[in-house]
Amino acid sequence: MLLFYIYSLFIPYMNLEAIIDFSDAQQMRDWIVVNDGVMGGLSQGKAELTEEGLRFTGRVSLENNGGFSSFRSPYARVDLSVYDQLEIRYRSKGLPCALNLYRYSQFWRPNNKLPLALSEEWTTLKVNLSDIAEYRMGNKIGDKMTKDELKKIIRIGFITDSKYEGDFVFEVDYLKFIAADDSAR
Repeated sequence: MLLFYIYSLFIPYMNLEAIIDFSDAQQMRDWIVVNDGVMGGLSQGKAELTEEGLRFTGRVSLENNGGFSSFRSPYARVDLSVYDQLEIRYRSKGLPCALNLYRYSQFWRPNNKLPLALSEEWTTLKVNLSDIAEYRMGNKIGDKMTKDELKKIIRIGFITDSKYEGDFVFEVDYLKFIAADDSAR
């Protein structure tokens, strides 16, 4: 526990823009792909910027205890408690992806995840941040996000962890955080 506390002191604070534009190379420069190879798996994923946004593609393998590919922001403390909703514009095919909001750097600790339905057409989805459920190692454990938990976000990302093998294509244009007083605009 002491080691986690010391480590967390070194996670910088980040001023999050209300909109993450996934076609902006400057905003995406420190984001990384993390595959299950960190635990012995054989899945592969890659990310590239396009004029329409980010294109995250790959193949998930279940061999060697594999099963995920992800694209993640750098660690930074982000207070999302000032926002009530998020809006995302995306399209996908193959295996489904999900948006992750991480509160912990350890993979076995809970995170909050918003599964995104497959859609080959550009789809705009708006959800309440408080409705994003808590998961542990890909399994839903129920609790929804509180304002206190929204203050403790340290990473944002996308993941394919549906426990199926296969190819995936996930494209995202933007992710927008909306405060209650902004939603009327």
